[in-house]
Amino acid sequence: MGTGSFNNILLTLLIGGISFLNLSAQSKNIFVSPNGNDLNTGASIDQPLRTINAAVNISAAGDTIYLLPGTYKEVIKFNNRSGDTENPICLYGFYNTSGKQPIIDGGDSVPSNSATNYWMLIQNSEWIEVGNIIFKNGWTNPIQIINSSYISFAHCTFYGGKRVLDASGTNTHHLLVENCFWDQGGNYLWTLVTGTDGLDAWTSMHDGAMQYYNGSLVDLSGTGGSVVIRNNTIINAFNGIRWTALNGYDSNIEIYDNTVSNVRDNDFEPESYTYNLHIYHNKSFNIHKTMSVDHVQGGYIYYYGNLITSEVSDSWASSVASAFWKVYGAAPDNLSYPMYAFNNSFCGCGKAFANDAGTELVQLKHFNNAYNFTKSSRTWLLASWDSTDVFDYDISNLTWPANITNNSQEVHGKLADPLYVDSKKFDLRLQSGSPAIDAGKVMNLPEFGWTQTYNGSAPDIGAYEGENLIDGPAFRFITAPELKISYKEKPRIVRVKTIENKLDLYFSSPVDPSTISSFNIYVSQKDSSIAVLNAALINDNYELEIGTNRQLVDSLLVMYFNPIPKGMDGENVTYWASAIKIDKKKIATNVRALKQESNSETRPSLSAYPNPFNNQTRIVVDIPLLTEIKQQASLQIFDVLGRKIKEINIPVVQGKKEYLLSSDSISSGIYFIVLYLGQAVLSQKIVVLK
Repeated sequence: MGTGSFNNILLTLLIGGISFLNLSAQSKNIFVSPNGNDLNTGASIDQPLRTINAAVNISAAGDTIYLLPGTYKEVIKFNNRSGDTENPICLYGFYNTSGKQPIIDGGDSVPSNSATNYWMLIQNSEWIEVGNIIFKNGWTNPIQIINSSYISFAHCTFYGGKRVLDASGTNTHHLLVENCFWDQGGNYLWTLVTGTDGLDAWTSMHDGAMQYYNGSLVDLSGTGGSVVIRNNTIINAFNGIRWTALNGYDSNIEIYDNTVSNVRDNDFEPESYTYNLHIYHNKSFNIHKTMSVDHVQGGYIYYYGNLITSEVSDSWASSVASAFWKVYGAAPDNLSYPMYAFNNSFCGCGKAFANDAGTELVQLKHFNNAYNFTKSSRTWLLASWDSTDVFDYDISNLTWPANITNNSQEVHGKLADPLYVDSKKFDLRLQSGSPAIDAGKVMNLPEFGWTQTYNGSAPDIGAYEGENLIDGPAFRFITAPELKISYKEKPRIVRVKTIENKLDLYFSSPVDPSTISSFNIYVSQKDSSIAVLNAALINDNYELEIGTNRQLVDSLLVMYFNPIPKGMDGENVTYWASAIKIDKKKIATNVRALKQESNSETRPSLSAYPNPFNNQTRIVVDIPLLTEIKQQASLQIFDVLGRKIKEINIPVVQGKKEYLLSSDSISSGIYFIVLYLGQAVLSQKIVVLK
């Protein structure tokens, strides 16, 4: 994968619009405490309201409701209550010096199939953010999200619940769940042998008296889709993420960087239908049957870079974790479009596939997967086969099943131990002598403009390429053929990569090239401005390549657009669920400093004429309005590799000034003039012809 970093970088984006920054005069903080009084103003910690709903009822776009530590026993209701685009209503737990968080208590510590102890109702609302709150004792489906959009949950902790976030309605779309923790039933659920009805625990939870466990952290039913589930921890649950879709709905889903462990059924389970589903870079441990695609219609499933393990030394875990895949169906409940399963690593006591008698396995494209079976009695068990299936370039420490050998599959596959670094400690990187190194297939998915990158002569087999998880295709929004949606997809940044002095942003939908240039991209690193030398949209306008004048360090980067780029259908780029983190404090600081730049008539400009040139060119700096920051400006010249060739310090003077640049010490080629002016950075390409 080279030196580029992927996905989890701390890149803060700033945006020029005042509404996004919550800077308007109407935006306010509202404080709530269990010891407060609803006759208070709620405007300060010393005057908190008592009930959360009193705060919700006076909230508006841009407001933040802070819950002070303590226990709240009420159903929070966002009903026809919305923020604005990029300007949400926020409901956050407020940390005090003791580190305690607010708790929403549904009031029922004993689960039942008929319980209606809710935590929250979000209905006919949009642009709501919830974060840093503990939820407990909520049954059965404690958070209801109905016909609502751009709803985000982050850094929340959930105890209990069947379908914790139960989303429904065709007007529900754009749901983000990130950095949350869910423990459904504790060690009791994980180790239970016999249900309360006398049936075995799995049957009791799935079909019997204990069905109140048969849910998941996020459950979708007939929504407009566009769901992002990332960086969550799920433990001691019946399912991890599951949804029962309507044909054409609940599509465009990303599930990545989650850790799922001690699950009695499945970690990820689309039911009935799915379309454009991306599941990658997850860690699953002690799962009954991972990745269930059971009698599912639709397709275009991309499952890659996942790590699946089970605890071999634990007899209970060995008995529960029985299969790595549960992928089968029967007409008409079969995939119509492919499921790509590539570059995953498996190690444990389960068999590869769980196939019920008489079922079909169709449209599975299975490449570059590494298997280390720790029980010889549990091997592949690939009971069904179809001409649409393809298996090749995989590695297995146990012999291929008959359906592989009898159908001329695994021509390039290897029967060998993949030699993980330390399978007992679940480190599934490859040892230096592994036969899986440089032994894989180069994956190519033209629908995403993606071809697999790798070190060496070929990709490695398994989830890792060297020390890093493999870099798969960046997500793109694709409308399901059967779906009639009521919204346009705003381009959002779904992936970020840095390679030396280059920054790549990947968008969910194409960006209008006429709205992107080096002049509306601002980048800084550790409070030092970075010159944007060039910017270009590639890959059908889904990818933005940004060249800068220095080495980029992921965790120190800050950037913003001004003005905001637009998508091809006129929708503004959004930072909802962006792969780039947002630092709102820096947004506020920088926007106030650059406030005047929102008007093109008052923005500074940089140009050069003639261009191209032979002997000399005139650099024109125009500052119509003096910036609020009184300091020296600087003109710097860089080559295409980002090396500084020349620097000229210039005074900050209102009006138009010209500076002569001679080519005497410059050879023919392309260069960039960069103007540093306070917080602003402008660039101009020049061409020297000799």
